Amino acid sequence: MHRCLLVVLVGVLIGSGCGPVIAANKGPAMKVCMLKHNEPYSDFGTRSGFDHDVAAAVARSSGRELVPVWIDNEPGITEIDDSDYPLGRLARDECDAVFSVPGPARDSLSGQNALALGEPYYGAAFELLACAADFPAGFRSLRGRKVAIQSQTVAHFALAMVKADSKNYFSLGAAYKGLLSGEAEAALLWGPTSGWQLRIAARSGAMLRNTSLAECGFVKDYQPPAAVRWNLHVATRQPHKRLRTDIDKALATMIAEGELDRIKHAYGIPKHEPFSSTYDLGAINDLQSAH
Repeated sequence: MHRCLLVVLVGVLIGSGCGPVIAANKGPAMKVCMLKHNEPYSDFGTRSGFDHDVAAAVARSSGRELVPVWIDNEPGITEIDDSDYPLGRLARDECDAVFSVPGPARDSLSGQNALALGEPYYGAAFELLACAADFPAGFRSLRGRKVAIQSQTVAHFALAMVKADSKNYFSLGAAYKGLLSGEAEAALLWGPTSGWQLRIAARSGAMLRNTSLAECGFVKDYQPPAAVRWNLHVATRQPHKRLRTDIDKALATMIAEGELDRIKHAYGIPKHEPFSSTYDLGAINDLQSAH
């Protein structure tokens, strides 16, 4: 998940480098830490990604220059390793902000007392994928079914509560292939990265078992339960209240004008507004007791 959401949500990566200034604004610089190889959030090769484009729009709106601080990470690492956030870099004043950080702060910023989260600006969840057009959308309908997941993610615990048959894979891509090959009837995968996989598949027109990859996608009318969903925020340092306020204001304008949804669509990211409730241990237990 940049980051699939895992049991452990936060880590620190090593390596850095500054990219070019994106906006020609004459205001103060806004340095944003971004991983070099973290699609769909950020990609150094194309100077693009959801976080990259949202940060660029925020910089323009707030009269700042966007200066990406590109952080080295291995392009071939598993989705599990991709869950790391460069919050240590932010705490050390190497950048001013990190985008798409899950709340609440008590979890994602644990041990990072110098940092703070802004207002939530979108929601993201483990989404249900299937190749059958009539696959049921209810989470509890997964009981007894073979469901592909990425190992060591919250999806494992959620499926155990409804007594589904989890099929573990070491990466999101491998889990997706398990769905396509028929090893699983469905998949429960991190929405932004699985949406990006679907977008790539639709563009490539690749085929498997005489089935277009584009035909295997998000289950219609599925509503992710609280146990598998999070709200995302921009992290900044505690003293930078003005920057936090300006970022929140710019994001609110982008939401109201539909610009944030347009950027989500460009990267295949499901369009969720911030959720009224999100993951905690109680939400996991509620799956077991729900009827």
